[in-house]
Amino acid sequence: MGKDHPDWGGVYNDTQFYPLFDMAELAARLGSPITYDRRGALIWCYDFSHGIGHVTLNTTLGATYALDATYWERPPFSLKLITGANALSQVYVARRLSTPQPDLVGAQVSILFGDNVDGCYLYLDHYTGALRRYAQVQVDLPNRDFKVYDKDTGSVTLNTDIPDLASAAYFARLKVVADLNTHKYVRALLDDNEYDVSAYEMGSQADTTAPRVELMVLLTNNGATEAVIYVDSLILTAAEPPN
Repeated sequence: MGKDHPDWGGVYNDTQFYPLFDMAELAARLGSPITYDRRGALIWCYDFSHGIGHVTLNTTLGATYALDATYWERPPFSLKLITGANALSQVYVARRLSTPQPDLVGAQVSILFGDNVDGCYLYLDHYTGALRRYAQVQVDLPNRDFKVYDKDTGSVTLNTDIPDLASAAYFARLKVVADLNTHKYVRALLDDNEYDVSAYEMGSQADTTAPRVELMVLLTNNGATEAVIYVDSLILTAAEPPN
């Protein structure tokens, strides 16, 4: 970049260039989708700006989904997920990817919470060829809890007093980082709050499908009314630092 000129400057932009080796600084300057955390190398990102794209969507009992141009983090669209008016109704969006290296991998999403959300879950799944190992964090809006799932303990509450995200009207950011070699968690984030979850282990169940990783956002409702969220900036990172 030109000395003493902005990154986008058109004057003297061919003289006195200086290298920039700090990738976190570069991410901040370029407006990277991982600027909020500034850790990890970006492997895959999708923000629905070109439509729904190559993702997997699943609905049960009246749930639906659609592109939405009213609320978005990155224009012009987000993905609106809507459950049916049934306590068992749910909807999810997922993306399958080849397993990245090295082993510390992160999953991140931005979500604007609407009405009647019971549970909203972010999953980072690792399919080994014999098992599905899954990292799961949950926003429990009725109880204002933030939770992580542990293989041995089950659901573990990390925070019992998160903000009322349904009335906040902004895109909250969720992230979970796990070690795909040991299948131990590393950290979980909800906006600017970070939690050390290294004491917990990813869930496990038998699954012999092809090895891969999968990023998934799942929405459930609170009973007899529809629940709504708006999903943007699905992100997978690798080369995450241990702290």
